[in-house]
Amino acid sequence: MNHETPSILILEPNALQSDLIKMALLRYNMQPITCKQPDELRRKLSEYTPDVLLVDTCLPGLNGLDLIDQLLTETLLGRTKIFFISSMAFPEIVQKAIRMGASGFLVKPLNPDLLAARIQKCFKPAHGLSL
Repeated sequence: MNHETPSILILEPNALQSDLIKMALLRYNMQPITCKQPDELRRKLSEYTPDVLLVDTCLPGLNGLDLIDQLLTETLLGRTKIFFISSMAFPEIVQKAIRMGASGFLVKPLNPDLLAARIQKCFKPAHGLSL
C-alpha cells in the first residue's frame, strides 16, 4: 500500500461518471482502475487488494451497500478503505455506510477535487467518515 500513489478501484456503472472520477484521481497522482459490474469487481479483488474501493450505491439490479456487506463477510476487502458515492444521501443510507465502517460518503454530482481530497485525508491518522 503506497499512500503517495494509492490504488483506487472504482465500481461505477455510468461510463461518463467513471471517466470523470478516473481523470480527477489521475490529476492527484492516484492509480484509478475502473469496473462497471459487480462480477468484474469480484475478479479484480481476487487479483489484488486496492487501497480504496469507491462504489456507487445504485448498481444495476443491486444495492452497492449490500454488495460491500457481502464482500466484507467474504473477507475480500482486507484493509481496503471504502467510499460510497450516491445521488441518494438519505440519512438511513448514510447511517448504514457508517455502521459498515465506510471511510467516506460523497453525494453526486461529484466534485472531483473534493473526492480526491477526501481519499487523501483517509490516510492521515484519526480520520472519521467524510461527508
